[in-house]
Amino acid sequence: MVGAAVRLPTARTLDEFADLLVEGRDTVRPLPDGRWSEPVQGPVPHASFLDAVDEFDPGPFRISPREAPLIDPQARIVYETIWEALEDGGRAGARAEGSRTGLWIAYSHDHYHEERVRHGVPDGRGLGLEAMIANRLSYLMDWHGPSALVNTLCSSSLVALHTALQHLRAGDIDTAVIGAVHAGLSPEYFRSMRDLMALSPRHRCRAFDSTADGFVPGEGAVAVVLRRHDDALRDGDRVRGLVKGAAVNHGGRTTRYSAPSPRGQRDVVVRALGDAGVSVESIGLVEAHGTGTGLGDPIEVEGLSRAWGGVSGRRQFCALGSLKSNVGHLEPAAGLAGVVKVLLAMERGGGSADVACGAAQ
Repeated sequence: MVGAAVRLPTARTLDEFADLLVEGRDTVRPLPDGRWSEPVQGPVPHASFLDAVDEFDPGPFRISPREAPLIDPQARIVYETIWEALEDGGRAGARAEGSRTGLWIAYSHDHYHEERVRHGVPDGRGLGLEAMIANRLSYLMDWHGPSALVNTLCSSSLVALHTALQHLRAGDIDTAVIGAVHAGLSPEYFRSMRDLMALSPRHRCRAFDSTADGFVPGEGAVAVVLRRHDDALRDGDRVRGLVKGAAVNHGGRTTRYSAPSPRGQRDVVVRALGDAGVSVESIGLVEAHGTGTGLGDPIEVEGLSRAWGGVSGRRQFCALGSLKSNVGHLEPAAGLAGVVKVLLAMERGGGSADVACGAAQ
């Protein structure tokens, strides 16, 4: 990994993100004034909200001032975050034009569509088609690798990362850019989450806690730039960390289609560790999904315990964390945000940053 960037509540830079984590801050707050064009109906939504989601400079992306307001703010936010990651990795501008750069963007829903409909924007849907989000940026940046939007809901950004790694390993591309974003821009999103009874009535995500009662939505964007290690060293890139391995699976049939599987969780962790060539006893931190639900958290811990217990008798040697208690559930961006959290923990702790990732759908 040669570049990374974040845009998260109270954290617009990697250093601010690290400070937020070290200080243990909780960024959940009520809906900001003026966020929606219609009055709030029912309980005031709480989430880890971004400020100024409507700000965007279209110039660097060659997007016209007329087109820019019609593009989903989630796309605008992730474009700027990707640009910052490219700058962090020294791959921005002419250096990347015409290159074999692949792009994968994790994105789950065009919340902005409801707003366009409310305002009677007749041509907004055409500019807001989800598939165009990645393709537009590859076109504007003159990248010649694959360009795809990935939507597997909460696992989207890790599935995108896994896919990018396969293309790098196969030699299909020389650089991989992975971006991920989530912003709850419409009342309909919060209503749907309330109807599913997924949200914490106390507006707090208590991951792995006995009082956990649901999750809190989060907003933000994350982007990373990957290159093969030998290529990065040859070209003098700064290597921030090594993604040693990854795996993706599905849990198959469970009690219901939205419920996780302990066996699936175990299997994907074992496969990721095997792909990375890493022993469980060498791991000091697992950044988990950890949504703060009574169903999901125990199953995730059981899956990890099965993976660990199958190869080691040691206990209490590995920390377990979840970013969601700080910035809420970033949905399609949650996994990649966790990867960057681990990277920052390794950098600040003075260790080498090696990462193995597993995504269970």
